[in-house]
Amino acid sequence: MYLREGCEVDANVHTSPRGSKGPIGKLARVLGADLEIREIGPWRLVVGDRSTRLPLAFTKPFALVKIASVIRPRPLSMLGAIRLFRKVLSIKTEADIAPYYGKPVSDLIAGYTTDQNLLTFFNIGGGMMFVIPATDASAAEFLWGLSWWARDASVGYPLGGYGRVPASFLDVCERRGGEVRLDEPVTRIVVEGGRAVGVETAGGFYPAAIVVSNAGMKKTVELAGAGSFEEPYVERVEALRDSLGAVTFKCALDYKPMDDALMLYVPEGWTYEDYFETIDAGRVPDDVPLYILSPTVIDPDLAPRGQHLLLACAPVPASLDHSDLAHKIADVVVHRLNRLFPGMEDHILWQHKTDLEYIAELGGRGAGEAIGIAQSYDQDGPNKPDPRLPVEGLYVVGVDAGGMGIGTERAADSAMKVFDMVMNDMERRAP
Repeated sequence: MYLREGCEVDANVHTSPRGSKGPIGKLARVLGADLEIREIGPWRLVVGDRSTRLPLAFTKPFALVKIASVIRPRPLSMLGAIRLFRKVLSIKTEADIAPYYGKPVSDLIAGYTTDQNLLTFFNIGGGMMFVIPATDASAAEFLWGLSWWARDASVGYPLGGYGRVPASFLDVCERRGGEVRLDEPVTRIVVEGGRAVGVETAGGFYPAAIVVSNAGMKKTVELAGAGSFEEPYVERVEALRDSLGAVTFKCALDYKPMDDALMLYVPEGWTYEDYFETIDAGRVPDDVPLYILSPTVIDPDLAPRGQHLLLACAPVPASLDHSDLAHKIADVVVHRLNRLFPGMEDHILWQHKTDLEYIAELGGRGAGEAIGIAQSYDQDGPNKPDPRLPVEGLYVVGVDAGGMGIGTERAADSAMKVFDMVMNDMERRAP
């Protein structure tokens, strides 16, 4: 988070799909962290010029009727959509999704419906979950994430802003005797005799029995040195695909732009294929899908009295080669927001556009990807990167390794799984 004219502003645009019931809430309870996640309440779906207000329990029959009213699929095609939602709700264990490893979401959806409007809705919905098109996204991960999201029906946002999530965990670390050193990036993971023995920073060398990196798979291998690994492993890591990137627009307004904290905007007839074909041709798209959040609906204390925050993001390719075009797409985001909220431009107190370089600097990974390694069908299940690297005592934690779920919840799930892995390994190595 950062402070802007009295406002506490999220670094990106986040909500927690499962709220306090999901991995972030569970991790906070296990740690005893001072973190309160509040449900956002109903959310708004906008398709073209049609909109509806939906409950968090969006798979209930009443909600499905409302969704159909704005998506406008062929009437009989909704039977296929209902069958798909029944499949989603049947997923309860990781064994249930095993048959779907190695399959894209688009193939899964096509088995239930061929209606173009429904395909667009599921494509954008999956894209917002994983920041990757349905043609690339893992059907197994899609079923897992959506099943728990639908069952918990508890989209949440932390009081104090999304930055409270990592801040509350760091507070626990310090409270329990740990030491947090910020603004001291690691320059090298020191490997001796096939074992990680510590890290180097500008401040010196820190010896360690184990090293757990949250810098992502590619950056961790780079920091440890490619020579510390066998060549096939390095080649596999370098070939891992990242998620898409994102551009965002954030502003403070002197009025409340919407009563619901969350809105999903879907352009009429929009498809990822046409969108990226336009971008690859070097042209600026006419419209963009938007994930829109007003955090002050949940926590008014994030802005001075009488002010409200509005945050929006849109997908773009992660490669920094698309930087110039991403800047122009950010202008399209602003144009669309002005149409969704007529007169908004006359009430802006300050504004902040972010680009691919912004995400690259935040993540420190050298690319503008939004959530790390993509949850793609060729990187799921048995092909998912192992948090335990082939250097003794070296692990990766976060969205790149071990976790399942949507966005930041995937990172929290990874934290719990990697902790168990590290403790089990230490127990086995103990004399």
